[in-house]
Amino acid sequence: MAPLRSALPSLQPVRDGLTDDSLRFAILAGLATIPFTLLLSWEPVPDDGVVVGGSVSGLPLLVAAVVVGYRYSDRETESRRAGVWTGLVGSIGTVLLYLANSATTMWTGSQEMTVFAAVFTPPALILGVGLTTAITAVIAAITARAVNRLDREHRIVPPGETRARDVRDSRWWIPLAAYVLLAPPAAVVLIVSEGQSDGWFLLSALFLLVLIPLSFVAFVALFIDGTEPRPDGVTWIPSMWVYVGLPITGYALVYLVAAYQGIPTPSAPGIYGFIVALWVTAVGYLIARYRHVGGRIR
Repeated sequence: MAPLRSALPSLQPVRDGLTDDSLRFAILAGLATIPFTLLLSWEPVPDDGVVVGGSVSGLPLLVAAVVVGYRYSDRETESRRAGVWTGLVGSIGTVLLYLANSATTMWTGSQEMTVFAAVFTPPALILGVGLTTAITAVIAAITARAVNRLDREHRIVPPGETRARDVRDSRWWIPLAAYVLLAPPAAVVLIVSEGQSDGWFLLSALFLLVLIPLSFVAFVALFIDGTEPRPDGVTWIPSMWVYVGLPITGYALVYLVAAYQGIPTPSAPGIYGFIVALWVTAVGYLIARYRHVGGRIR
């Protein structure tokens, strides 16, 4: 009994979380994802019955993490802690799917596959629950931070008040400017290389390997620079819902058109829509920034 008693204190955080009223919404959000995860991930069993693990849709938990991050952005309960509970509870759907698929394998598969499923299911479940919980917590924390940066009290410095950092100290416009300069020649190379030699193909692939990651860096840089505090004398408060929403809208529209046309992977042309819309948005933002902030650096 002594080892059992020594193990009981480790369960205290679990009991505290279940009885903490401030975490009730986070737990309910995790529970709400379970039926959607099961519905979106359910697939017919193949003829050979070998379906160890299967695939799991992460969309329900992604939405829940964003909602929880927004909900807890202005509360005493830390958004990351709330995200941990949402991910922990929501991972029940992942566990159920994995167990169902593994059971099918053990029932219909060969003896070797049965042994494989029996041995690797427990560690795979532990790893899956841990990753699900960690990713959900990170997304919730990032969402809460983004919401707090959009708050008017953060973005506007009252007259006479000084802060250690404001928009004049920001260097986040640099990756944005780099993206604006690199995207046009990359687009030219992609268009010209269509149907050309292997050399052109390799060059276009190289541009894509640089351009796609840079577009996501530029997107983050656009948000961070646009939400930096504006000191007295800088009256320009950019509408981040417009600047951030345009690239996302570009992706969504191209994705929907590609899906309607029956393209197998509509996310691929959707990325091009995101890149083009982000470039137009970045150009407009940098022009407005130069007009209102100029080249002043403290």
